[in-house]
Amino acid sequence: MAESAVSAVVGRIGNLVVRESSLLCSVTGEVEFLKEELERLQGFLKDADKKMRSGNASMAVCVRQLRDASYEAENIIEAAEYVKMRSRLKKGFMGAISRYARLPRKFVALHKVDVQIPGVRRKISAIENSMFNLNIANLSIDESEDIEDNVLIPQNFVDDVVVGFEDECKEIVEKLVDQKNEKLSVVSLVAMGGAGKTTLARKVYNSPRVKEYFNEFAWVTVSQKFKGIDLLNDILKQITGASYELSKATDQIQENEIGKKIHDFLLQRRYLLVLDDVWEADTWEQINRAAKVFPDTNNGSRVLLTTRKKDVAHHIEMPTYVCDVKLMDEEKSWELFKSKALPSYRTYMICNPDKFEEIGRKLARKCAGLPLALAVLGGYLSKNLNVEAWSDLLLGWTSIEEVEVVGHILARSYNDLSNKRRKSCFLYVASFPEDYPITVADLIELWIAECFIPHIARHTMEEMAQRYVTDLAQRNLVQFEFGVAANCMSIQTIRIHDVLRDWCIEEARRDGFLHIIDKTTGQAGASSSDTMTSYRSCFHNFYDDRILQSTPNLRTWIGFGLSEVFLPKLRFLRVLYIENSSLKNLMLIPGCIHLRYLRLRNCHTVTLPSSIGQLLYLQTLDLRGTSLGRSLPITAWAIPTLRHLYLDSGSCGIIKQDPMPLLEKLPCLVVLHLWNYGGPTMHCSAQGFPQLQNLELHFFSTEWTIEVGAMPRLSNLNLLSCGMHKLPQDLLNLQCLKKLETNRWRLKFDNTWKELKKKGCKMCVLVDAS
Repeated sequence: MAESAVSAVVGRIGNLVVRESSLLCSVTGEVEFLKEELERLQGFLKDADKKMRSGNASMAVCVRQLRDASYEAENIIEAAEYVKMRSRLKKGFMGAISRYARLPRKFVALHKVDVQIPGVRRKISAIENSMFNLNIANLSIDESEDIEDNVLIPQNFVDDVVVGFEDECKEIVEKLVDQKNEKLSVVSLVAMGGAGKTTLARKVYNSPRVKEYFNEFAWVTVSQKFKGIDLLNDILKQITGASYELSKATDQIQENEIGKKIHDFLLQRRYLLVLDDVWEADTWEQINRAAKVFPDTNNGSRVLLTTRKKDVAHHIEMPTYVCDVKLMDEEKSWELFKSKALPSYRTYMICNPDKFEEIGRKLARKCAGLPLALAVLGGYLSKNLNVEAWSDLLLGWTSIEEVEVVGHILARSYNDLSNKRRKSCFLYVASFPEDYPITVADLIELWIAECFIPHIARHTMEEMAQRYVTDLAQRNLVQFEFGVAANCMSIQTIRIHDVLRDWCIEEARRDGFLHIIDKTTGQAGASSSDTMTSYRSCFHNFYDDRILQSTPNLRTWIGFGLSEVFLPKLRFLRVLYIENSSLKNLMLIPGCIHLRYLRLRNCHTVTLPSSIGQLLYLQTLDLRGTSLGRSLPITAWAIPTLRHLYLDSGSCGIIKQDPMPLLEKLPCLVVLHLWNYGGPTMHCSAQGFPQLQNLELHFFSTEWTIEVGAMPRLSNLNLLSCGMHKLPQDLLNLQCLKKLETNRWRLKFDNTWKELKKKGCKMCVLVDAS
C-alpha cells in the first residue's frame, strides 16, 4: 500500500507549498523537486507492487524504502509548518513580542528543511536507480474520482436479501415457539463460514411470530475472542436498557454481580438469547459459570446458536436441535446473485437482460452455493454492467477449491476498486474488532485523518467519504444497517463479515499497511521475517508497550479493551483511537504535534494536560463516555483545525455557561455533538459556526436564539432529550437545513416544525421517543 501512502504525501506536500509559500520561500525549489520526484515514482510503484507480491524480496525493500522516505519528507515539512502556525496564534502586542522571540526557532525549522529535504531526495534517487536496475515499468496511474459512479442506495433497499432460507426459517421458528417443549432448550445452526448462518438467524430473530412469542431478546456475537464479562454486560444492556458500570473488582466478582442481575430480570420472563459465531465448545459454561445466569422456569425460553463446528452445537447440556444449513441450490443461487448483480435501482442500465441472465446463471454456479461468494461476486458485477466483461470473467475463471471461492472473488472485487485510496479505506475496516458495529460517522472521520479522502471541488471530504461507504456497501464488501427513525433512513453502521475481515487482515499485513495485535488469536503483528514495517498498529484486548516502543515512527494507534495504558513518546502519531480502556498517562500527548484524530471513548482514569491546545493539526476530538480526572482544559476550545467535536457530561461535566460563544469561533468545525448544557439560554451570533454542517444537542432545556447569518451551512440538526416546549423560530433562518431529528413527539405540533416542513426540510421523530 506504499502507492496510496506516496499519493497522500504528494497531495499533502502540494497543499503545504501553496499554503505556506512565505514560510518555505528559501526552500520552495527543493520541496517542489521532491514533490515531482514522488509523483514520477508513483507510476513505478504499480508495477513494483505486482512484482513484490510474486515474492521478489528486493522489490519489497524498494517499496518499503520509498514509503519511509515519503513519510520522512512529510514529517520534516509539517514540523516546520507547525512552528509557523504556533507563532500566528499570538495576537496583539504580546503576540508581536512572542513572534519576534520565536524567529530563531522559525529559522531553525527552515534550516532543518533546507538540510534534510536534499537528504530525502538523495534517498529517493537511490531507490529510483534500484527500481531501474530491477526493470520496473512506469505504468500510468489513475487516481481520479468518478463521483457520478456511485448511485446512492435507495432508502427502501434492504441489505439482507434472505434468498433460499424460507424453508429453514420456517422450520427454526417452529422449533423456537414449540409450546410442547417448555424446557429451556437450544437450536443450533451449523455451516461453514459464508454459508449464511447469521443472515438466517437474523431473519428468524426478526420474525413476527418470534417477536410475539418471546418477552425479552438479546443478541451477542461471541467470535473467537471474547470476555465473559463483556458478553454478560451487553446482554444486560439489551434486556434492561442499562449496563453495569465496571469497577476495579476482579472479573469473577463482577461477572457474578452482572449474572445475578440478568437472572433476576429474566426469572419470570420468556426470553430468546442468540449466541452468534460460537467457536469453543465450553462457551456456554464460560458465560454461565458465575451463577446460573439464564433461568429455566419451564416457560419456553430458548437459545439460538450459530457455529461452524458440530461439536460446539452438541456440547451444551440441555435439549438441543441441530440444523445443518445447506448450501444453495442452482435456482436459489441465481436468485441471490441476481438481487446483488442486477438490483432494481440499476436495471435501467440493461439493454439485453436475457444475455445477462444466461451468463449470470453460469457465474452463479461457480460460487458453489455459498451466499457470501454470491453476494460479493454480484456486488462486483453490479459495477460492471457490460456483457463483454461478464463473458470475459466466465471464460477466464480457473478451477478452484470450494474453500477458496470467496477469497478468489474477494480479490477480484478488491482489485476492481477504482484507486488505492478506496482500497486503503476498505482494508482499514479490518482495524475494528471482529463483528464490531462500526459507526459510519466515526469511520469517515478516521479516513479523513488518514488522508485517504481527496479534496474534490464542490464536495466536502465527508461527502466524498460517504460515497466510498456507499460503494463498499453496493459491492457487498460490508454489511450495512440503516438508522431507525420515523420516515427517515440512512446508513449509520456497517459490519464486515469475519471471512472478509480475515482476508483484509492478511492483505494489510502483507502490504505493511496495518497490523492487528491480538494475543488470544495469535496475531502478534509482523514477525521479524516480514519485509514491510507497519505504521499502523491495532491492539485488541491485548497491550504490550514494548511493541510501541519498538515502533517510534508509528502514525496510527488503535486500541480496544486495553488496561494500564501508558502513552510512550510517539512524535509522528496522526491517529489515536482508544476505546473501553484504562489510560494512565497522557502527559506526552502535546508532543504528538502531527495528531489529527484523538478519540478516547469509554475510557477510565483520563487526565488531559492543559497544553493539549498545542495540537494544531487536530481535526477530531471525541471524549464521549470518558470520565476526565479534571475538566477539559480550556485551551482545547481554541484549536483552530477542529472539524469534529464530541463532548458529554463525563468529559466536561454539566456545562453551566453558554459554550457557543467559544465554539462558534472555531473556523473549521463541521460536526458538533454536545451534552448536558444546563444554562438558561443559548445564543449563536451572526457569522458564528461558518462551516458547521451537523449539530447534535443532548439533554438541554434552554431558550435558544440564533442570529441571522449564524450556521450558514448547517444541514443536519438533532435535538435529543431536550426540554424545550417549542422549536426556536430562528431555525427558519437556516437556509441549508435539510433534516431535523428529535425524540420529542410533541414538537411535531409546533408551528416552526410545520413551517420547516413546508420549506422542504425532512422532519424526523425517532422511534424510541421518550
